[in-house]
Amino acid sequence: MPSRASAKNQWDFRRGIATARVLVQLGCDHGASLDALLAGTQITPAQLEQSEGEIEASQEIQLIRNLLQALPHIPTLGLQAGTRYHITTYGLWGYALLSSPTLGDAFSMGSRMLNQTFSLTTHKVEQVGSQVQITSFSEHLPEDIRQFVLDRDRSAAITLQRELLGKPVPYNIVMMQRAEPSAELADAYTQVFGIRPLFGQTHDRSLLDAAVMHAPLPQANEHTAQMCEAMCRKLVEARSIRSGMADTVRNRLLRTPGHIPDMEEIAAEMRVTSRTLRRHLTAEGVTFRSLLEEVRSTLTEELMATADLTHGEIATRLGYADVTTFIEAFRRWKGMPPSAFRREQGLARGVTGRGIRRRFIPR
Repeated sequence: MPSRASAKNQWDFRRGIATARVLVQLGCDHGASLDALLAGTQITPAQLEQSEGEIEASQEIQLIRNLLQALPHIPTLGLQAGTRYHITTYGLWGYALLSSPTLGDAFSMGSRMLNQTFSLTTHKVEQVGSQVQITSFSEHLPEDIRQFVLDRDRSAAITLQRELLGKPVPYNIVMMQRAEPSAELADAYTQVFGIRPLFGQTHDRSLLDAAVMHAPLPQANEHTAQMCEAMCRKLVEARSIRSGMADTVRNRLLRTPGHIPDMEEIAAEMRVTSRTLRRHLTAEGVTFRSLLEEVRSTLTEELMATADLTHGEIATRLGYADVTTFIEAFRRWKGMPPSAFRREQGLARGVTGRGIRRRFIPR
């Protein structure tokens, strides 16, 4: 189990206001009043409407406590909350997950950068034999909200995994420390996890086959991929407004996280030749390469600022053949290597500048 000090560092961080919106909406959907949910949190209704706001972990804890006090008759609140945290709830960090090559890569990045999430539990992911073992820790949390948070965070993880793979992740065993609940609640757990949990265990732990970690991520959830595309498009459009063919091409470059198509592919989808596509873009004063650089440059800066990816991880997500090619491109955009840009902007450096990172899942 993590030490008390390290556990605090892993959960007591400022988090996006989106988590408060999720919890407030859940409460309101069940009939709780907005005033009751926000009491003592120092969160205002106006803050809930802000896309870039942040709150302290202590404010979220008070909000959870209010939610439980307002709706004590609903034992599945935590599970319900977790199903409302979608990839797109997490902003660019969610895009970084969705564009990961495999589930193992997504796990590695997600576990390393837990402070980009809304988790209040802490986690340990390790491979034991042919299985991956995920252990959740909650002893650092107030007892009155502990089970809700465990349910919320584990349910949210399953929601993310399902959206990443496009199908449920098959768990072999799910363990819970809590005592055997009512049959109705046990059924609710079974529906979320896809397997009936073992209750009264020594740990809150899940096990699945390690082979699942090597599964390529297909970005199969069309709705989630579209929302990520819209989010990224908004970022890129803030830099430069496009119209006509240029806008169509740029939007297509953003459509498939983890795979940026070349001009031949886009032209084929548009049922024109690449020569015709090039001529239309030239008439609008742009080139395919300039649009591609525009997309990659903007997403690079955002991923550096919000997801703390290594240069190698960014290169993979933006379709570069290798990290060296990415670094050369970055020099063209900014006149300096990405490591110097990070220092100048006060951005986190990532694990290394060459894309080598710790993996939780051996490959």
